[in-house]
Amino acid sequence: MHDEPRTDAERRALAAFTAAEPPADFADRVLAALAAEAPGGPERAPFRRFFGLGLPRLAGVAVAGVLAVAVAAVAAAAAGWMPEWTGLSRHVPEIVPAELPRDDSPVSAALPAGPPVPALALPADLAARVDAYVGAFGRSYGDAFKFHGVVGVVKDGELVLTRGYGRADLARESPIDATTKFKIGSLTQTFTAVAVLQLRDRGLVDLDAPVRKYIPDYPAIGDRITVRHLLTHTSGIPSYTDAAVFSVGHARAVSAADVRALFQDLPLEFVPGTDFDLSNSGYFLLGQLVEQVARQPFADYLRTSVLAPAGMKDSGIGLAVDALGHEFDEDEVLVPAAQRHSSAYGGAAGMVSTAADLARWDRALRTPGLVLSQKSLDEMTTVVREEYGMGWFVRQDGGGTIAWHPGGVEGYNATIARFLGDGVTVFVLANTEAVDTRTVAYDLAQIVHGGEVQPPREFDEVRLSAAQLGRYVGTYALTETTHKQLKGLVGEDELSAIEQVRVFRKGDRLWMNVPEHGDKWMHFMGEDRFFFKDPSATIAEFGPPGAPVAHLTLQAGELRFILKRSEKGEQNGI
Repeated sequence: MHDEPRTDAERRALAAFTAAEPPADFADRVLAALAAEAPGGPERAPFRRFFGLGLPRLAGVAVAGVLAVAVAAVAAAAAGWMPEWTGLSRHVPEIVPAELPRDDSPVSAALPAGPPVPALALPADLAARVDAYVGAFGRSYGDAFKFHGVVGVVKDGELVLTRGYGRADLARESPIDATTKFKIGSLTQTFTAVAVLQLRDRGLVDLDAPVRKYIPDYPAIGDRITVRHLLTHTSGIPSYTDAAVFSVGHARAVSAADVRALFQDLPLEFVPGTDFDLSNSGYFLLGQLVEQVARQPFADYLRTSVLAPAGMKDSGIGLAVDALGHEFDEDEVLVPAAQRHSSAYGGAAGMVSTAADLARWDRALRTPGLVLSQKSLDEMTTVVREEYGMGWFVRQDGGGTIAWHPGGVEGYNATIARFLGDGVTVFVLANTEAVDTRTVAYDLAQIVHGGEVQPPREFDEVRLSAAQLGRYVGTYALTETTHKQLKGLVGEDELSAIEQVRVFRKGDRLWMNVPEHGDKWMHFMGEDRFFFKDPSATIAEFGPPGAPVAHLTLQAGELRFILKRSEKGEQNGI
Protein backbone atom coordinates (compact mmCIF):
# COMPACT_ATOMS: atom_id res chain seq x y z
CA MET A 1 0.00 0.00 0.00
CA HIS A 2 1.06 3.44 -0.37
CA ASP A 3 2.18 5.64 2.38
CA GLU A 4 -0.17 7.88 4.25
CA PRO A 5 -0.21 11.67 4.60
CA ARG A 6 1.14 12.92 7.90
CA THR A 7 -0.57 16.32 7.91
CA ASP A 8 -4.09 17.50 7.17
CA ALA A 9 -2.74 19.43 4.21
CA GLU A 10 -1.18 16.31 2.75
CA ARG A 11 -4.40 14.41 3.20
CA ARG A 12 -6.22 17.16 1.35
CA ALA A 13 -3.72 17.66 -1.39
CA LEU A 14 -1.61 14.57 -2.07
CA ALA A 15 0.62 16.10 -4.65
CA ALA A 16 2.50 14.66 -7.47
CA PHE A 17 5.85 16.07 -8.40
CA THR A 18 7.96 13.41 -10.04
CA ALA A 19 9.89 14.16 -13.13
CA ALA A 20 12.93 12.04 -13.65
CA GLU A 21 13.66 9.72 -10.81
CA PRO A 22 10.99 9.01 -8.22
CA PRO A 23 12.11 7.41 -4.98
CA ALA A 24 12.62 3.70 -5.33
CA ASP A 25 9.46 2.86 -3.42
CA PHE A 26 7.28 5.24 -5.42
CA ALA A 27 4.33 2.93 -6.19
CA ASP A 28 1.30 4.21 -4.37
CA ARG A 29 2.86 7.58 -4.71
CA VAL A 30 1.19 7.35 -7.91
CA LEU A 31 0.73 11.12 -8.25
CA ALA A 32 -2.28 13.23 -7.38
CA ALA A 33 -3.80 16.56 -8.34
CA LEU A 34 -2.25 19.90 -7.59
CA ALA A 35 -4.90 22.42 -8.50
CA ALA A 36 -8.45 23.13 -9.61
CA GLU A 37 -9.59 22.21 -13.09
CA ALA A 38 -8.35 24.72 -15.63
CA PRO A 39 -10.94 27.20 -16.96
CA GLY A 40 -12.54 26.26 -20.24
CA GLY A 41 -12.04 22.52 -19.82
CA PRO A 42 -14.88 20.07 -20.35
CA GLU A 43 -17.27 19.77 -17.44
CA ARG A 44 -17.07 16.46 -15.64
CA ALA A 45 -20.72 15.58 -15.17
CA PRO A 46 -22.42 14.00 -13.41
CA PHE A 47 -19.91 13.77 -10.58
CA ARG A 48 -17.62 16.75 -10.86
CA ARG A 49 -16.30 16.25 -7.33
CA PHE A 50 -15.83 12.48 -7.77
CA PHE A 51 -12.84 11.56 -5.60
CA GLY A 52 -12.43 15.20 -4.71
CA LEU A 53 -9.99 16.66 -2.27
CA GLY A 54 -7.62 14.65 -0.17
CA LEU A 55 -6.26 11.83 -2.24
CA PRO A 56 -4.70 9.24 0.05
CA ARG A 57 -1.12 8.08 -0.19
CA LEU A 58 -0.74 4.53 -1.15
CA ALA A 59 0.92 1.77 0.83
CA GLY A 60 4.54 1.28 -0.07
CA VAL A 61 5.08 4.86 -1.04
CA ALA A 62 5.22 8.36 0.24
CA VAL A 63 4.41 11.38 -1.88
CA ALA A 64 6.91 11.89 -4.64
CA GLY A 65 8.77 14.59 -2.81
CA VAL A 66 8.02 16.92 0.06
CA LEU A 67 8.13 19.83 -2.35
CA ALA A 68 5.13 18.40 -4.14
CA VAL A 69 3.19 18.22 -0.90
CA ALA A 70 3.87 21.87 -0.24
CA VAL A 71 2.66 22.88 -3.68
CA ALA A 72 -0.47 20.79 -3.30
CA ALA A 73 -1.17 22.20 0.14
CA VAL A 74 -1.28 25.71 -1.23
CA ALA A 75 -3.42 24.54 -4.12
CA ALA A 76 -5.88 22.99 -1.71
CA ALA A 77 -6.09 26.18 0.30
CA ALA A 78 -6.69 28.21 -2.85
CA ALA A 79 -9.11 25.89 -4.58
CA GLY A 80 -11.00 24.35 -1.67
CA TRP A 81 -11.02 20.97 -3.39
CA MET A 82 -9.41 19.47 -6.44
CA PRO A 83 -11.70 18.23 -9.21
CA GLU A 84 -8.63 17.30 -11.28
CA TRP A 85 -6.25 14.65 -10.07
CA THR A 86 -3.50 15.76 -12.34
CA GLY A 87 -3.48 19.48 -11.92
CA LEU A 88 -2.12 21.94 -14.46
CA SER A 89 -4.45 21.84 -17.45
CA ARG A 90 -3.20 18.43 -18.47
CA HIS A 91 -5.57 18.02 -21.41
CA VAL A 92 -5.19 18.83 -25.09
CA PRO A 93 -8.06 19.10 -27.57
CA GLU A 94 -7.23 16.31 -29.99
CA ILE A 95 -8.17 12.67 -29.52
CA VAL A 96 -5.34 10.32 -30.46
CA PRO A 97 -6.27 6.79 -31.60
CA ALA A 98 -5.02 3.97 -29.42
CA GLU A 99 -1.91 2.24 -30.69
CA LEU A 100 -1.13 -0.07 -27.79
CA PRO A 101 -1.84 -3.80 -28.07
CA ARG A 102 -4.95 -4.85 -26.26
CA ASP A 103 -7.09 -7.84 -25.46
CA ASP A 104 -10.22 -7.73 -27.62
CA SER A 105 -11.75 -10.98 -26.43
CA PRO A 106 -14.93 -10.86 -24.31
CA VAL A 107 -14.50 -11.87 -20.71
CA SER A 108 -17.09 -13.56 -18.56
CA ALA A 109 -16.72 -12.84 -14.88
CA ALA A 110 -19.10 -15.69 -13.92
CA LEU A 111 -20.74 -13.45 -11.37
CA PRO A 112 -23.40 -14.73 -8.94
CA ALA A 113 -26.98 -13.57 -9.27
CA GLY A 114 -28.03 -10.49 -7.31
CA PRO A 115 -30.61 -7.73 -7.00
CA PRO A 116 -31.25 -5.41 -9.95
CA VAL A 117 -29.78 -1.93 -10.07
CA PRO A 118 -31.06 1.24 -11.79
CA ALA A 119 -30.69 1.26 -15.55
CA LEU A 120 -27.96 3.31 -17.18
CA ALA A 121 -27.41 3.28 -20.92
CA LEU A 122 -23.72 2.86 -21.68
CA PRO A 123 -22.26 4.77 -24.65
CA ALA A 124 -22.50 2.74 -27.84
CA ASP A 125 -18.89 3.61 -28.68
CA LEU A 126 -17.58 2.91 -25.17
CA ALA A 127 -14.74 0.62 -26.26
CA ALA A 128 -13.53 2.98 -28.99
CA ARG A 129 -13.60 5.98 -26.64
CA VAL A 130 -11.67 4.11 -23.96
CA ASP A 131 -9.07 2.95 -26.50
CA ALA A 132 -8.61 6.49 -27.83
CA TYR A 133 -8.19 7.91 -24.32
CA VAL A 134 -5.80 5.26 -22.99
CA GLY A 135 -3.82 5.15 -26.22
CA ALA A 136 -2.97 8.84 -25.88
CA PHE A 137 -0.66 8.29 -22.91
CA GLY A 138 2.98 8.52 -23.93
CA ARG A 139 2.30 9.66 -27.49
CA SER A 140 4.82 12.51 -27.04
CA TYR A 141 6.69 11.49 -23.89
CA GLY A 142 7.69 8.03 -25.07
CA ASP A 143 7.23 4.39 -24.17
CA ALA A 144 7.89 4.84 -20.45
CA PHE A 145 4.77 6.99 -20.19
CA LYS A 146 2.37 4.73 -22.05
CA PHE A 147 -0.26 2.90 -20.05
CA HIS A 148 0.55 -0.71 -19.26
CA GLY A 149 -2.28 -2.49 -17.51
CA VAL A 150 -5.97 -3.31 -17.70
CA VAL A 151 -9.19 -1.31 -17.35
CA GLY A 152 -12.59 -2.74 -16.58
CA VAL A 153 -16.21 -1.62 -16.44
CA VAL A 154 -18.90 -3.54 -14.56
CA LYS A 155 -22.59 -2.82 -15.11
CA ASP A 156 -25.47 -4.66 -13.46
CA GLY A 157 -23.12 -7.41 -12.31
CA GLU A 158 -21.61 -8.03 -15.75
CA LEU A 159 -18.05 -7.24 -16.78
CA VAL A 160 -19.15 -5.32 -19.89
CA LEU A 161 -15.74 -4.01 -20.88
CA THR A 162 -12.20 -5.11 -20.24
CA ARG A 163 -9.18 -3.81 -22.13
CA GLY A 164 -5.58 -4.88 -21.72
CA TYR A 165 -2.84 -2.51 -22.89
CA GLY A 166 0.91 -2.83 -23.12
CA ARG A 167 2.75 -5.82 -21.72
CA ALA A 168 2.80 -7.77 -18.50
CA ASP A 169 6.58 -8.11 -18.85
CA LEU A 170 8.33 -5.39 -20.83
CA ALA A 171 11.19 -7.76 -21.63
CA ARG A 172 9.00 -10.02 -23.77
CA GLU A 173 5.72 -10.17 -25.64
CA SER A 174 3.19 -10.80 -22.90
CA PRO A 175 -0.28 -9.37 -23.49
CA ILE A 176 -2.49 -8.29 -20.59
CA ASP A 177 -6.11 -9.40 -20.18
CA ALA A 178 -8.79 -9.80 -17.53
CA THR A 179 -7.04 -12.78 -15.94
CA THR A 180 -3.58 -11.20 -15.60
CA LYS A 181 -2.52 -11.07 -11.94
CA PHE A 182 -1.36 -7.71 -10.53
CA LYS A 183 -0.37 -6.55 -7.08
CA ILE A 184 -3.14 -4.25 -5.88
CA GLY A 185 -1.52 -2.54 -2.88
CA SER A 186 -3.91 -0.96 -0.41
CA LEU A 187 -7.00 -2.14 -2.25
CA THR A 188 -6.26 -5.06 0.09
CA GLN A 189 -7.78 -3.01 2.90
CA THR A 190 -11.27 -3.37 1.43
CA PHE A 191 -10.90 -7.14 1.90
CA THR A 192 -9.33 -6.87 5.35
CA ALA A 193 -12.25 -4.74 6.55
CA VAL A 194 -14.73 -7.35 5.34
CA ALA A 195 -12.83 -10.10 7.19
CA VAL A 196 -12.97 -8.15 10.47
CA LEU A 197 -16.68 -7.32 10.07
CA GLN A 198 -17.43 -10.98 9.37
CA LEU A 199 -15.87 -11.90 12.71
CA ARG A 200 -17.82 -9.08 14.37
CA ASP A 201 -21.08 -10.37 12.88
CA ARG A 202 -20.28 -13.83 14.25
CA GLY A 203 -19.88 -12.36 17.73
CA LEU A 204 -16.14 -13.02 17.85
CA VAL A 205 -14.92 -9.40 17.69
CA ASP A 206 -16.14 -6.27 19.45
CA LEU A 207 -15.26 -3.22 17.38
CA ASP A 208 -15.16 -1.06 20.50
CA ALA A 209 -12.87 -3.37 22.44
CA PRO A 210 -9.19 -2.44 22.86
CA VAL A 211 -6.68 -3.90 20.43
CA ARG A 212 -4.87 -5.71 23.23
CA LYS A 213 -7.93 -7.89 23.82
CA TYR A 214 -7.13 -9.63 20.53
CA ILE A 215 -3.39 -8.95 20.26
CA PRO A 216 -2.27 -9.38 23.88
CA ASP A 217 1.44 -8.80 23.24
CA TYR A 218 0.85 -5.33 21.79
CA PRO A 219 2.30 -2.51 23.95
CA ALA A 220 0.16 -0.93 26.65
CA ILE A 221 -0.88 1.89 24.34
CA GLY A 222 -3.10 -0.73 22.70
CA ASP A 223 -5.50 -0.39 25.63
CA ARG A 224 -6.40 3.07 24.33
CA ILE A 225 -6.89 2.00 20.71
CA THR A 226 -10.00 0.12 19.63
CA VAL A 227 -10.63 -2.15 16.65
CA ARG A 228 -12.94 0.54 15.27
CA HIS A 229 -10.09 3.05 15.41
CA LEU A 230 -7.99 0.75 13.25
CA LEU A 231 -10.79 0.20 10.73
CA THR A 232 -11.49 3.92 10.35
CA HIS A 233 -7.88 5.20 10.36
CA THR A 234 -8.48 7.15 13.55
CA SER A 235 -6.01 5.26 15.78
CA GLY A 236 -3.16 7.78 15.60
CA ILE A 237 -0.63 4.99 15.01
CA PRO A 238 2.07 6.23 12.59
CA SER A 239 2.05 4.44 9.25
CA TYR A 240 5.05 2.13 9.16
CA THR A 241 5.47 2.52 5.41
CA ASP A 242 6.48 6.14 6.09
CA ALA A 243 9.53 4.99 8.01
CA ALA A 244 12.91 5.45 6.35
CA VAL A 245 13.92 1.95 7.44
CA PHE A 246 11.04 0.54 5.38
CA SER A 247 12.57 1.87 2.16
CA VAL A 248 15.18 -0.85 2.12
CA GLY A 249 15.07 -4.62 2.27
CA HIS A 250 12.09 -6.92 2.84
CA ALA A 251 12.64 -8.81 -0.41
CA ARG A 252 12.35 -12.01 1.65
CA ALA A 253 9.63 -13.04 4.07
CA VAL A 254 9.57 -11.05 7.30
CA SER A 255 7.88 -11.82 10.58
CA ALA A 256 4.91 -9.85 11.88
CA ALA A 257 7.03 -8.98 14.91
CA ASP A 258 9.66 -7.37 12.69
CA VAL A 259 7.02 -5.29 10.91
CA ARG A 260 5.38 -4.25 14.18
CA ALA A 261 8.77 -3.20 15.54
CA LEU A 262 8.73 -0.40 12.96
CA PHE A 263 5.76 1.34 14.59
CA GLN A 264 4.39 -0.12 17.80
CA ASP A 265 6.68 1.81 20.15
CA LEU A 266 6.34 5.16 18.38
CA PRO A 267 4.30 7.97 19.96
CA LEU A 268 0.75 8.30 18.64
CA GLU A 269 0.15 11.15 16.20
CA PHE A 270 -3.04 12.12 18.04
CA VAL A 271 -5.41 10.87 20.71
CA PRO A 272 -7.27 7.86 19.26
CA GLY A 273 -10.65 8.79 17.83
CA THR A 274 -9.97 12.54 17.65
CA ASP A 275 -8.51 12.81 14.14
CA PHE A 276 -7.93 10.93 10.89
CA ASP A 277 -4.66 9.83 9.33
CA LEU A 278 -4.26 6.93 6.95
CA SER A 279 -2.20 4.25 8.63
CA ASN A 280 -1.00 1.06 7.01
CA SER A 281 0.08 0.03 10.48
CA GLY A 282 -3.57 -0.16 11.53
CA TYR A 283 -4.56 -2.48 8.73
CA PHE A 284 -1.47 -4.62 9.21
CA LEU A 285 -2.63 -5.06 12.82
CA LEU A 286 -6.13 -5.96 11.63
CA GLY A 287 -4.63 -8.79 9.61
CA GLN A 288 -2.98 -10.02 12.79
CA LEU A 289 -6.24 -9.66 14.70
CA VAL A 290 -7.99 -11.93 12.19
CA GLU A 291 -5.25 -14.51 12.63
CA GLN A 292 -5.59 -14.45 16.42
CA VAL A 293 -9.39 -14.70 16.44
CA ALA A 294 -9.81 -17.17 13.55
CA ARG A 295 -6.76 -19.20 14.66
CA GLN A 296 -5.41 -19.50 11.14
CA PRO A 297 -3.09 -17.47 8.90
CA PHE A 298 -4.72 -14.32 7.56
CA ALA A 299 -4.11 -15.41 3.96
CA ASP A 300 -5.97 -18.69 4.64
CA TYR A 301 -8.92 -16.98 6.29
CA LEU A 302 -9.13 -14.52 3.43
CA ARG A 303 -9.13 -17.33 0.86
CA THR A 304 -11.78 -19.51 2.52
CA SER A 305 -14.13 -16.95 4.09
CA VAL A 306 -13.93 -13.90 1.83
CA LEU A 307 -12.53 -14.78 -1.61
CA ALA A 308 -14.09 -18.22 -2.11
CA PRO A 309 -17.69 -17.06 -1.46
CA ALA A 310 -17.10 -14.26 -3.96
CA GLY A 311 -15.78 -16.69 -6.58
CA MET A 312 -12.33 -15.06 -6.63
CA LYS A 313 -10.01 -17.94 -7.48
CA ASP A 314 -7.15 -15.84 -8.82
CA SER A 315 -6.76 -13.49 -5.85
CA GLY A 316 -5.05 -13.69 -2.50
CA ILE A 317 -1.92 -13.06 -0.48
CA GLY A 318 1.27 -14.84 -1.49
CA LEU A 319 0.22 -15.58 -5.07
CA ALA A 320 2.67 -15.18 -7.95
CA VAL A 321 1.99 -12.25 -10.28
CA ASP A 322 1.77 -12.36 -14.07
CA ALA A 323 2.39 -8.63 -14.55
CA LEU A 324 5.85 -7.52 -13.42
CA GLY A 325 6.09 -4.14 -11.73
CA HIS A 326 8.11 -1.37 -13.39
CA GLU A 327 9.31 2.11 -12.52
CA PHE A 328 11.02 4.73 -14.66
CA ASP A 329 14.63 5.69 -14.00
CA GLU A 330 16.30 9.10 -14.28
CA ASP A 331 16.70 8.54 -18.02
CA GLU A 332 12.92 8.06 -18.23
CA VAL A 333 13.18 4.41 -19.21
CA LEU A 334 11.04 1.73 -17.60
CA VAL A 335 13.01 -0.75 -15.52
CA PRO A 336 11.92 -3.57 -13.22
CA ALA A 337 11.03 -2.31 -9.74
CA ALA A 338 12.57 -3.97 -6.70
CA GLN A 339 9.86 -5.95 -4.94
CA ARG A 340 9.00 -6.52 -1.29
CA HIS A 341 7.66 -9.80 0.02
CA SER A 342 3.91 -9.81 0.65
CA SER A 343 4.58 -10.53 4.34
CA ALA A 344 5.89 -6.97 4.67
CA TYR A 345 2.38 -5.73 3.87
CA GLY A 346 -0.09 -8.37 5.06
CA GLY A 347 -3.58 -6.99 5.66
CA ALA A 348 -2.43 -3.51 4.63
CA ALA A 349 -1.33 -4.14 1.05
CA GLY A 350 -0.30 -7.73 0.41
CA MET A 351 -2.87 -8.93 -2.14
CA VAL A 352 -2.75 -9.95 -5.78
CA SER A 353 -5.86 -9.87 -8.00
CA THR A 354 -7.19 -9.67 -11.56
CA ALA A 355 -9.71 -7.58 -13.45
CA ALA A 356 -12.18 -10.46 -13.63
CA ASP A 357 -11.88 -11.09 -9.89
CA LEU A 358 -12.40 -7.41 -9.04
CA ALA A 359 -15.66 -7.62 -10.99
CA ARG A 360 -16.62 -10.56 -8.79
CA TRP A 361 -15.63 -8.56 -5.71
CA ASP A 362 -17.91 -5.72 -6.72
CA ARG A 363 -20.76 -8.18 -7.23
CA ALA A 364 -20.17 -9.77 -3.84
CA LEU A 365 -20.37 -6.36 -2.17
CA ARG A 366 -23.68 -5.70 -3.93
CA THR A 367 -25.18 -9.04 -2.84
CA PRO A 368 -26.30 -9.01 0.83
CA GLY A 369 -25.45 -12.20 2.64
CA LEU A 370 -22.73 -13.36 0.27
CA VAL A 371 -19.78 -12.02 2.26
CA LEU A 372 -21.54 -9.58 4.62
CA SER A 373 -25.03 -8.62 5.74
CA GLN A 374 -26.63 -5.54 4.24
CA LYS A 375 -26.24 -3.76 7.57
CA SER A 376 -22.50 -4.38 7.59
CA LEU A 377 -22.15 -3.46 3.92
CA ASP A 378 -23.85 -0.15 4.67
CA GLU A 379 -21.57 0.37 7.66
CA MET A 380 -18.49 0.10 5.45
CA THR A 381 -19.68 2.96 3.24
CA THR A 382 -20.92 5.23 6.04
CA VAL A 383 -18.49 8.13 6.50
CA VAL A 384 -16.79 8.32 9.89
CA ARG A 385 -14.18 11.01 9.22
CA GLU A 386 -12.59 12.70 6.22
CA GLU A 387 -14.83 10.94 3.70
CA TYR A 388 -13.72 7.53 4.95
CA GLY A 389 -15.86 4.71 6.30
CA MET A 390 -14.41 1.25 6.95
CA GLY A 391 -12.11 0.10 4.17
CA TRP A 392 -13.54 2.61 1.66
CA PHE A 393 -13.34 6.28 0.83
CA VAL A 394 -16.87 7.55 0.34
CA ARG A 395 -18.31 10.55 -1.52
CA GLN A 396 -21.82 11.83 -2.03
CA ASP A 397 -21.96 13.19 -5.54
CA GLY A 398 -24.72 13.91 -8.02
CA GLY A 399 -27.24 12.45 -5.61
CA GLY A 400 -25.42 9.13 -5.38
CA THR A 401 -22.76 7.45 -3.28
CA ILE A 402 -19.32 6.59 -4.65
CA ALA A 403 -17.13 4.14 -2.74
CA TRP A 404 -13.57 4.07 -4.01
CA HIS A 405 -10.03 3.14 -3.07
CA PRO A 406 -6.55 3.52 -4.55
CA GLY A 407 -3.67 1.14 -4.04
CA GLY A 408 -0.05 0.75 -4.92
CA VAL A 409 3.21 -0.93 -4.11
CA GLU A 410 6.58 -0.86 -5.85
CA GLY A 411 6.01 -0.86 -9.61
CA TYR A 412 2.21 -1.11 -9.41
CA ASN A 413 -0.79 1.09 -8.82
CA ALA A 414 -4.53 0.43 -8.90
CA THR A 415 -7.88 2.13 -8.35
CA ILE A 416 -11.47 0.93 -7.99
CA ALA A 417 -14.55 3.18 -7.93
CA ARG A 418 -18.03 1.80 -7.21
CA PHE A 419 -21.13 3.88 -7.99
CA LEU A 420 -23.59 2.45 -5.52
CA GLY A 421 -26.66 4.03 -7.07
CA ASP A 422 -26.46 2.94 -10.71
CA GLY A 423 -24.62 -0.37 -10.53
CA VAL A 424 -21.51 0.89 -12.32
CA THR A 425 -18.00 0.07 -11.16
CA VAL A 426 -14.73 0.98 -12.88
CA PHE A 427 -11.28 -0.24 -12.00
CA VAL A 428 -7.77 0.16 -13.33
CA LEU A 429 -4.70 -2.01 -12.66
CA ALA A 430 -1.23 -0.96 -13.85
CA ASN A 431 2.21 -2.52 -13.67
CA THR A 432 4.11 0.76 -13.95
CA GLU A 433 4.26 3.91 -11.85
CA ALA A 434 4.30 6.35 -14.79
CA VAL A 435 0.52 6.68 -15.19
CA ASP A 436 -1.68 7.35 -12.15
CA THR A 437 -4.59 4.92 -12.18
CA ARG A 438 -6.67 7.39 -10.19
CA THR A 439 -6.57 9.70 -13.19
CA VAL A 440 -7.49 6.88 -15.56
CA ALA A 441 -10.33 5.65 -13.32
CA TYR A 442 -11.70 9.17 -13.01
CA ASP A 443 -11.79 9.67 -16.76
CA LEU A 444 -13.00 6.13 -17.41
CA ALA A 445 -15.97 6.80 -15.13
CA GLN A 446 -16.65 10.01 -17.04
CA ILE A 447 -16.74 8.12 -20.32
CA VAL A 448 -19.02 5.42 -18.92
CA HIS A 449 -21.47 8.08 -17.71
CA GLY A 450 -21.49 9.85 -21.05
CA GLY A 451 -19.08 12.64 -20.19
CA GLU A 452 -16.39 14.08 -22.41
CA VAL A 453 -12.70 13.60 -21.64
CA GLN A 454 -9.54 14.65 -23.37
CA PRO A 455 -6.17 12.89 -23.45
CA PRO A 456 -3.42 13.85 -21.03
CA ARG A 457 -1.41 16.91 -21.92
CA GLU A 458 2.09 16.18 -23.13
CA PHE A 459 4.32 19.12 -23.99
CA ASP A 460 6.79 19.40 -26.87
CA GLU A 461 10.44 19.75 -25.88
CA VAL A 462 12.80 22.35 -27.35
CA ARG A 463 16.53 21.61 -27.33
CA LEU A 464 18.95 24.01 -25.63
CA SER A 465 22.73 23.95 -25.65
CA ALA A 466 24.63 23.21 -22.45
CA ALA A 467 25.79 26.83 -22.39
CA GLN A 468 22.21 28.09 -22.60
CA LEU A 469 21.14 25.74 -19.78
CA GLY A 470 23.82 27.26 -17.57
CA ARG A 471 21.72 30.41 -17.27
CA TYR A 472 19.30 28.60 -14.93
CA VAL A 473 21.79 26.85 -12.66
CA GLY A 474 21.63 27.85 -9.03
CA THR A 475 20.15 27.27 -5.60
CA TYR A 476 16.61 28.52 -5.03
CA ALA A 477 14.93 29.09 -1.66
CA LEU A 478 11.32 29.62 -0.66
CA THR A 479 10.33 33.25 -0.55
CA GLU A 480 9.03 34.64 2.71
CA THR A 481 5.59 35.04 1.18
CA THR A 482 5.46 31.44 0.04
CA HIS A 483 6.69 30.30 3.43
CA LYS A 484 3.84 32.18 5.10
CA GLN A 485 1.33 30.59 2.74
CA LEU A 486 2.59 27.14 3.60
CA LYS A 487 2.94 27.64 7.34
CA GLY A 488 0.10 25.90 9.07
CA LEU A 489 -0.72 23.86 5.98
CA VAL A 490 2.48 21.84 5.97
CA GLY A 491 4.35 20.62 9.04
CA GLU A 492 7.56 22.33 10.10
CA ASP A 493 9.59 19.22 9.30
CA GLU A 494 8.30 19.23 5.72
CA LEU A 495 8.93 22.96 5.41
CA SER A 496 12.49 22.60 6.60
CA ALA A 497 13.11 19.92 4.00
CA ILE A 498 12.04 22.15 1.12
CA GLU A 499 13.60 25.45 2.14
CA GLN A 500 15.72 25.23 -0.99
CA VAL A 501 16.16 23.23 -4.17
CA ARG A 502 19.18 23.05 -6.44
CA VAL A 503 19.05 23.37 -10.22
CA PHE A 504 22.13 21.98 -11.95
CA ARG A 505 23.37 20.97 -15.38
CA LYS A 506 24.62 17.51 -16.24
CA GLY A 507 25.74 17.24 -19.84
CA ASP A 508 22.98 18.63 -22.05
CA ARG A 509 20.27 18.21 -19.43
CA LEU A 510 18.97 20.44 -16.66
CA TRP A 511 17.98 18.87 -13.35
CA MET A 512 16.27 19.93 -10.16
CA ASN A 513 17.38 18.31 -6.93
CA VAL A 514 14.86 18.15 -4.11
CA PRO A 515 16.74 17.27 -0.89
CA GLU A 516 16.21 13.63 0.08
CA HIS A 517 13.92 13.07 -2.91
CA GLY A 518 16.25 12.78 -5.86
CA ASP A 519 16.90 14.58 -9.13
CA LYS A 520 14.13 15.62 -11.51
CA TRP A 521 14.84 16.04 -15.23
CA MET A 522 13.65 19.43 -16.50
CA HIS A 523 12.57 19.64 -20.17
CA PHE A 524 12.76 23.02 -21.92
CA MET A 525 9.60 24.24 -23.64
CA GLY A 526 10.60 27.81 -24.53
CA GLU A 527 10.58 31.28 -22.93
CA ASP A 528 12.44 30.26 -19.75
CA ARG A 529 9.87 27.52 -19.06
CA PHE A 530 10.50 23.84 -18.36
CA PHE A 531 8.13 20.91 -17.87
CA PHE A 532 8.39 17.68 -15.92
CA LYS A 533 7.07 14.42 -17.31
CA ASP A 534 4.80 13.76 -14.38
CA PRO A 535 1.03 13.25 -14.27
CA SER A 536 0.63 16.62 -12.56
CA ALA A 537 2.13 18.43 -15.59
CA THR A 538 4.18 20.72 -13.34
CA ILE A 539 5.81 23.72 -15.01
CA ALA A 540 8.97 25.49 -13.83
CA GLU A 541 9.39 29.08 -15.01
CA PHE A 542 12.50 31.19 -14.47
CA GLY A 543 12.45 34.96 -14.42
CA PRO A 544 12.46 37.81 -14.94
CA PRO A 545 12.35 37.65 -18.76
CA GLY A 546 15.35 39.07 -20.59
CA ALA A 547 17.39 39.56 -17.41
CA PRO A 548 19.64 37.49 -15.16
CA VAL A 549 17.59 34.77 -13.47
CA ALA A 550 16.41 35.85 -10.02
CA HIS A 551 13.59 33.50 -9.17
CA LEU A 552 11.91 30.19 -10.00
CA THR A 553 8.15 29.68 -10.13
CA LEU A 554 6.69 26.18 -9.92
CA GLN A 555 3.25 26.35 -11.47
CA ALA A 556 0.35 23.94 -11.30
CA GLY A 557 -2.90 25.23 -12.71
CA GLU A 558 -3.48 28.69 -11.28
CA LEU A 559 -1.15 28.11 -8.34
CA ARG A 560 2.25 29.80 -8.26
CA PHE A 561 4.90 28.67 -5.84
CA ILE A 562 7.89 31.01 -5.82
CA LEU A 563 11.54 30.40 -4.88
CA LYS A 564 14.27 33.05 -4.90
CA ARG A 565 17.71 32.42 -6.35
CA SER A 566 20.66 32.86 -4.03
CA GLU A 567 24.09 34.20 -5.06
CA LYS A 568 25.76 31.18 -3.55
CA GLY A 569 23.68 28.97 -5.80
CA GLU A 570 24.73 30.93 -8.91
CA GLN A 571 28.37 30.29 -8.11
CA ASN A 572 28.11 26.67 -7.09
CA GLY A 573 25.15 25.32 -9.01
CA ILE A 574 27.00 23.39 -11.72
